[in-house]
Amino acid sequence: MYNKKPKMILFDVGGTLFNDGKCIAEKGFFALLKASENPDVTNEKELSQYWDEYMNEVCKGLKSKSGITLDAPLSAIIKYATMNTGLHIDLPVAQQEELFDRFNSTRTVIDGVPELFEALEKLNIRYAIISNNAMSGEGLALSIKQWIPSISPEFCLTSADLMFTKPSEKIFVAASNYAHLKPEECWYCGDGKIPDVDGAQGVGMVPVLLDEKSEIPLEFREDGIKGEYITVNNWNVLNEYLKTI
Repeated sequence: MYNKKPKMILFDVGGTLFNDGKCIAEKGFFALLKASENPDVTNEKELSQYWDEYMNEVCKGLKSKSGITLDAPLSAIIKYATMNTGLHIDLPVAQQEELFDRFNSTRTVIDGVPELFEALEKLNIRYAIISNNAMSGEGLALSIKQWIPSISPEFCLTSADLMFTKPSEKIFVAASNYAHLKPEECWYCGDGKIPDVDGAQGVGMVPVLLDEKSEIPLEFREDGIKGEYITVNNWNVLNEYLKTI
């Protein structure tokens, strides 16, 4: 299955497309304050206190009936903070999410990402996003475009959209169904063994793990009964490999 060109490659975001620093809610809320109609009614410190209150009340240990970890949407947390303080922001929800995300931490694009997506376009391989992310798919799409203007994923599906988080098979199956593809026709690229490799293997997708610490550019690692998965230490390596199949 590794020597057959995939019809679609799905990507994680954090640690896969971007490296982010620690999320500092006050910085994100400061950006939202500047975009608001009545910034004098509150401040970023008060807004972040509501953030902490919501996170402690709702977001710790949130699980489905079957035990799947769930994500609370960023839009709900922003609305909780802004409505409790009386802050009015005349922007679509997805734009509020993107603005908060853009300023709440430092961010760099991981080496080889733009070139990999350029290669996918030339190879006629479809691509999309599956991410454990509090942003909606619409907000995440705006965020990706902000940092890598040259790429246009077919869709972005986040755990906030469905609430189910990786490695749950539900989010992977939803993505392949939406793309009108079988899971085995898709590859999944990420940087985490459990959420990304195990999650993709669980539905039959080909997992590709980014392990930047590996001294071997490309290898096929064995994971007991779960089977093999591809590991690369740089996205340029996957770029070149795709050209050979």
